[in-house]
Amino acid sequence: MGTEMVLMPKQQKPSMRWILLPCFILALSLLPVPLQAQQTEIPAVSEDPPAEGSRIVAHRPPLYFIKRVVHPVSWLEGGIFPVLRLAERLGGNVSGDTKKEPRESGIKFGAKGLGGSTGFGPMIKPYHNNLFNTGIRAEASAVVTYKMYQAFGARADFPLVSGQDSGVDIGILGGYLSRPSDSFYGLGNNTPATNESRFRTVSRTVGAGLKMRLSKSSSAGVESGFRSIGVTEPRTGKPMAVVFQDENVPGQMTGATMNVSTAFLERNTKDHPSWAESGGLQRVEATLAEGQRGGDYSYWRYRLELQQFLPLTEDHRKVIALRADVETNRDKGGSVVPFFDMATIGGSSTVRGFRTNRFTDKSALTLSAEYRYRIWRYFDWGFFLDAGQVASEIGDFAMDNFHTGYGVSFFARSEKRRGVIIDLARSREAWMVYLDFSPLF
Repeated sequence: MGTEMVLMPKQQKPSMRWILLPCFILALSLLPVPLQAQQTEIPAVSEDPPAEGSRIVAHRPPLYFIKRVVHPVSWLEGGIFPVLRLAERLGGNVSGDTKKEPRESGIKFGAKGLGGSTGFGPMIKPYHNNLFNTGIRAEASAVVTYKMYQAFGARADFPLVSGQDSGVDIGILGGYLSRPSDSFYGLGNNTPATNESRFRTVSRTVGAGLKMRLSKSSSAGVESGFRSIGVTEPRTGKPMAVVFQDENVPGQMTGATMNVSTAFLERNTKDHPSWAESGGLQRVEATLAEGQRGGDYSYWRYRLELQQFLPLTEDHRKVIALRADVETNRDKGGSVVPFFDMATIGGSSTVRGFRTNRFTDKSALTLSAEYRYRIWRYFDWGFFLDAGQVASEIGDFAMDNFHTGYGVSFFARSEKRRGVIIDLARSREAWMVYLDFSPLF
């Protein structure tokens, strides 16, 4: 998603005050300005009586301008908000919660990462929502990060049945992905951090699919295609082939060509695709991979994803966010699962406080809970707790096998909810900082 930074190795053991101190300072900094006055614009007093439960600020408090200028959140707003506004203008009107209709065609610009430790870079996405006046939706995308991770893709969807909240589409897609230096620590839930090695993958995919929109919030679909993955020497770091030369790691330095088919069922009631404050997501997915070349790889993958957002106030200023993910890969007919398709935990999208892909095995379980509080119109902060583990089988999961991470988050977004998340996380191994330009949870 974005990038990450290690702040402190395991050998140094800071006390809890180093994570509580920033939270205490931030809380104190909010005291001089009342919550009712933390808005960029304060509405005029209406002659009509206020609605029940509404809150109207009739006037600004004394010395409001001075307090606003010296307030640290105002400094952040002055530095970040113009950048987000520029991204909105370049990216076009694509937000689902805006009153204006989306553009039929254009080019979206932005910043994006390709997972933890990949860095971030410019994203370019030309699109057309009514190609040749036939209703065909087509888009292409290109992302190149400063660490030279690259992703290029294209997709076209042909409507077969169209309705207001339902329909059937046929889609074709293709993509190219180059990851020059990903980490691997070995297989299992207790691999040491000193086992870190690196490998490079180059993936090419082509396929087609059928998607059915069952209602405004529910959909189902199937996709099938070919996927070719090459595993080679990394651009930087200790090569995986050297560190694990005496171990039998499936797919090591060989890669594979596979026929991959996926079916899914999803219900999505989130009020926004990437900055949800209410609703939830339930998705179940099954994938069958059949190896064609490169090795005897044939396996099933099952995945369940759950998200729920619970607003604690009517204005959604306080939100509890919950997430659970479980994945398992089952080899088929005596075949094996290649290491690059196994489940992993660690990083900004699973267990924060650990390096990306810190633990790898055929099955994984991740749990997250987060409290979010809006301190400004376009700024939130929160506390989170993540836990996860990997195992060969789901039946091997145990309460005492969880790896945990905790910390604080800072959210900055624009009117159209484009923005960034900065996470400061702590685990038993290190302090980590994550920067995410494309949040989905």
